[in-house]
Amino acid sequence: MKEYLSKIITLYVSTVFIISDIYVAQPILPTIVLEFNVLPEKASLAVSLTILSLSLTLLFYGPISDRYGRKKIMVTTGLLLFIPSFLIAFSNDYTFFLIMRSLQGCFVSGISALAMAYIAEEFPWTVLGRVMGIYIMAMITAGLTGRVLGGLITGLFNWRIMFIFFAFLNIIGSTLMLIYLPESKNFKQSPSLLSSFKGMFLHLKNKFLIGAFLIGFCIFFTFTCVFTYVSFYLTSTPFNLSTIQLSLIYFVYIAGIISPFSGAISNKIGRKPVILTGLLTVITGIVFTSFKDLIFVIVGLFLICAGLFIAQPATSALVSKKAKNAKGSATSLYLFSYYIGGSFGAYLPGFFYNMFGWTGIMFITISVASFAICSLLVLCRD
Repeated sequence: MKEYLSKIITLYVSTVFIISDIYVAQPILPTIVLEFNVLPEKASLAVSLTILSLSLTLLFYGPISDRYGRKKIMVTTGLLLFIPSFLIAFSNDYTFFLIMRSLQGCFVSGISALAMAYIAEEFPWTVLGRVMGIYIMAMITAGLTGRVLGGLITGLFNWRIMFIFFAFLNIIGSTLMLIYLPESKNFKQSPSLLSSFKGMFLHLKNKFLIGAFLIGFCIFFTFTCVFTYVSFYLTSTPFNLSTIQLSLIYFVYIAGIISPFSGAISNKIGRKPVILTGLLTVITGIVFTSFKDLIFVIVGLFLICAGLFIAQPATSALVSKKAKNAKGSATSLYLFSYYIGGSFGAYLPGFFYNMFGWTGIMFITISVASFAICSLLVLCRD
């Protein structure tokens, strides 16, 4: 692993500094409700639209990178991300705010789509599971950084200062990739852009990959749903947490340290048993959040995080293994499913929350996680 250390560190830090933009709105949703005088489900668009635009642009970046390479697109989109990240701090209109959040998603997807394909090409199979786990941990750290720092900076200063801070992190992350990330050595260029898009849609004929895509959808739907509406759950009675207190709850992301080990273990015992373990852990965590005691809720959130971080690297490695050609496109399709799940999970459950409170959130997340288990057992069969 030592020979790959420089590449791993660069990808890790750049991923954290860029992908954290997705999550900065979650801890400040109650602030957005007050600032722009909108209802909670409309405030949740600050999360769901970002993830939706991210997921849609993934479908383009994958095939384009199969033709033109990974690094150029990752660096360019990372630098362009600075623009909406900076401008959003000056928004006084909620529509403009949402447009800038959508543009953030468009540019964040550059590294989201391609880093996994880069890893699949540049690291040997013997260490792929571990490196993929480390990369997933970088995405986890990005979530922790966005949520915790986003809430803390907003609580200590205001949300405008917070967005300016993350805009400059975008520049730093992109510059690190430009200088320290080597060009791909094992990249196989697609003969044309058209063939790249054809290669992407050929993956949809693979029942196994479709199962993996559905698992990705369900994982992030459940995760985003819980961590979007827990903001309202914990700032209301009987918890009544402040913005700063709420942001500290996101330290449950420390469960992400399990991710590299999960990837390494899946190399030894197989991907599917690890994915199943992760999904069952998520369901257990959701049940824990039903208790009206902050300690139980924190334990439940920790288990939900742990379950995601167990299942995600194994599912990602599964996609990389089963996609024999056009790996960038396969990765894009998987991440498209993953982030579309997150977009739906941030918005649609709002109607359940309005009608049934946290019980509604529990019902829909357990149902979706159970569907992921069905996909694993039925579609992902060799």
